[in-house]
Amino acid sequence: MEPRRVLALEGATNFRDLGGYPTADGGRTRWGRVYRSDAPHRLTEADLATVGGLGLRCVYDLRTEPERAHSPSVLPDGVPCVPLPIGGGAAETSGIGPLVLEGRFAEIPLDFLSRVYRAMIVHNAAEFGRLLAALADPSRLPALVHCTAGKDRTGLGSALLLTVLGVDEETVLDDYELSAAHYSAPRMARMRERLAEAGIDEERYLAVFGASREAMAGALAWLREEHGSVERYLLDRAGLSPRVLDDLRKHLVEPAPAR
Repeated sequence: MEPRRVLALEGATNFRDLGGYPTADGGRTRWGRVYRSDAPHRLTEADLATVGGLGLRCVYDLRTEPERAHSPSVLPDGVPCVPLPIGGGAAETSGIGPLVLEGRFAEIPLDFLSRVYRAMIVHNAAEFGRLLAALADPSRLPALVHCTAGKDRTGLGSALLLTVLGVDEETVLDDYELSAAHYSAPRMARMRERLAEAGIDEERYLAVFGASREAMAGALAWLREEHGSVERYLLDRAGLSPRVLDDLRKHLVEPAPAR
């Protein structure tokens, strides 16, 4: 992994740069243009200095209003934050949200995340479209996209973005799976003793709070079955135009070197 991919912060563990990934046309996604993260509500003064050095022009907060009210973002002065709630009802839509809220982990299906991702693909197409349209505007770059953990809503949005930029699926899944190392694993290390005391199976817990490759792979495979491709989904369901897709590639991909 590129050493500059993950920002070393005290108050956020999953703050990453989406740059440096190879694209189908021989280019690479541009470094320092789009970042993805868990919620920045615990950023320290040192973190703010680091994040301030990124030159962010906009932050897109994918959390719901109650989430934002409970854990208000801490950002460098002058950086605008745009609320763009995604997936607030996805777990409920999939019929298994109450199991999580009530701690009924034994009843949670192991494909929980893939079901939630499919629900977001169906019910939040317009919001994903607005997010990608905003990222196509160079006046709003560099930008940060985040939710609470930085793995589900942010993970799906990042997967859609990287795919339409021409990044192959294995690399897209590699990027998604980094959340397992930088969010899920540290969380599990803190929770393992408490889970054991409560009699909660780790596998069921990770079905919700993990970031398994199979979850995102299954969701993307389902999207292709339903819509043909990510590009067709973004054009037909998310409301994007071919020009926006061209602008995303223009501003977020560094072309292959001229020979």
